This record gives sequence, structure tokens and C-alpha cells, in this order.
Amino acid sequence: MTGQITWSELTSQPDAWERLLARLDAGHDLPAVSLDAFDEVVMVGSGTSYYLALAAADWVSRRHGIAARAVPSCEVMLDTHQVAIAPGRKRLVVAFSRSGESSELVLAVEAFQAVGAFVLGISCSAGSSLLQIADLPFLIGEGFEDGLVMLRSFTGMLLALQYLFGSADDRAALRTLPAAGREVLARQAGPLRDLARRRAFDRFVCLASGANYPLALEAGLKAQEMAIFTSEAYHSLEYRHGPKATADQNTLLTLFALPDARLGLSLARDMKALGVTLLVVGPDAARYADVADMVVPAPAALDDGQASVISLLPLQILAYETAMRCGKNPDAPEKLNKVVILEPATV
Repeated sequence: MTGQITWSELTSQPDAWERLLARLDAGHDLPAVSLDAFDEVVMVGSGTSYYLALAAADWVSRRHGIAARAVPSCEVMLDTHQVAIAPGRKRLVVAFSRSGESSELVLAVEAFQAVGAFVLGISCSAGSSLLQIADLPFLIGEGFEDGLVMLRSFTGMLLALQYLFGSADDRAALRTLPAAGREVLARQAGPLRDLARRRAFDRFVCLASGANYPLALEAGLKAQEMAIFTSEAYHSLEYRHGPKATADQNTLLTLFALPDARLGLSLARDMKALGVTLLVVGPDAARYADVADMVVPAPAALDDGQASVISLLPLQILAYETAMRCGKNPDAPEKLNKVVILEPATV
């Protein structure tokens, strides 16, 4: 059946989160690393793993006040400025890769290690190159996938990072996610399928701010990979500064609910006036019920960072159902490879 592998891995996520959290709570294979030992943190990855790195950097900087940034693996290879560090400063590099075999990621890790960085490698594949060369390996086997599109691996690695560098309150919040994820699947999968089929949508737009912006980028990528669908992601209010010119009745726009409801509702009403179909997700999504075509709230007790994997889940479903509507097979997306291997040309 077309898309069966992808759907199975998408819907298995709450169970995978539950197994992961139980293992981490038991202290099994939890890396012994403290941010207090470092002056800065650099998160690195490619593709989906770069968007994961952005979300991880946001989590660390907000909670620990340490300088944290995310860099695409390729930029580490191509721009020596990304690797340079002032004498005496200590750097933690957190490298994300589902396969642990991406050429660009492995080369980036080696470049950081060459200038003395300490590397925490996070991968879903046991025995991968990343886990072998990292100073401290962190295997997230619960995120392993047979499918090509990263779903369970993204949420599993993000959840593990949030647990590792989260407070006791954060960890308590993260433990509520498996049940919340099951509720989203049970209550919202059908309506999201109907939403994806409501019109012949040909443009997918995601708007988000703060901790949610990396999720908007990832949601857009899922639409591209699974449905081969034009997608865009913007910081929420930036969309009105030009890009809205292309919005029309065939645009499916997702807004990650803004913490400032006045600005968020103003934006939502402006978008609806353009004729778009509007989906709102996140802990504050219920406030938009009178404006949006559909809302998928995350538990209100969670902040945007804690709710990340729940807020992303409906967007994964939407991308999958859009692929089904368009007759695409998300198990075998066109022109994509599961692992990107770099083969430099001879010059």
C-alpha cells in the first residue's frame, strides 16, 4: 500500500516517545554532560536535522542563557568562520543525524574536533559513523525509521535533547507528550485528512515565531518531500511584508499560535481576508477558533518549546494527507535519497 511505511512511522511516534522517556528516566545511556563546562554551544545538522538543530539551539539558549546557535553542516565545511573560536573558550558541538552517515555532517564534526571542540553526537542508527567519532555518543534507537522521510527521528532526537538539557519541570511536561500525541491522532487525524482534501491546494505556507519558527521550516519541508508541494515558511508577521502577494484560495496556511493573541488574531483575520484556508496549531490555538478553518491545540499547560513535538504532529499528518490527495507516494519521494553522500568532482 502506498504510504504505509510512512503512516506507520508517523502514527507510532507517541509510543516511541513513551519508550524513550521511560529509558531516560531510568538513566539508561543518558550522556553525562553539563553545559556549565562550556562557553558556547553549536548545533549542527543537514536538512531536517538542521531544523532540529535550530529548535535545539533555541531550547538551550532560552533555558540556560548560554550562547547557542545552529549551523548547517555544509556551512561548516565551506566557511571557516563557522569553526573559528577565540582562544581559551570551550565549545560544545551537538551533531544531529538520523543515519549518522551524512558526508557533510561527518566532515563538519571532524572540522570542529580539529579546533578542540567537544562533540555530542545524536543519531538513531547504532554503530553509525557519527556515534563512532563523537566524543560522547547518544543513540536514540526509538527514532530509527525504515522510511525515507524524517518523522519519528526528528521528534525523538528533539525530545531527547530537551530532556537532556531540561529542568525537572521541563521533564515533567515532556512526560505528558505521549498521551497528548495519542489524543491528536485519535481526534484530529480524520479532520486533517478532510482539510487536506478541501481544495486543490497548490501552496503550503507556515508562519511561526520564537521557538516555533524551526518547526515551521520543518513542516514546510515535509510538504515538499512527501507531496512534492510548493511550500514556504516565514516569521509570522513578516508574511505581510510582500510574500502575501501570492496568497489565494488555493493556499493552505498554517499559523503557529502567537503568544500575543491580539497580534495573532489580527494576522489571522488578515490572512482569511486573502481567501486562504487557515489552520492554527499550538498551546494557544483555541483562541483562534472563531477565525480559523481548523485549530489543533496543544495542552495549554505547555510552553511552545515543551509542546514542539505535539505542535509539529498535525503538520506531519497534513503533509502526508496532501501527498495522498496528490497521488504521491511518501514512502518513495521523487528525487530524494535517505542518506546524502557527498562526492566532490574532479577539478
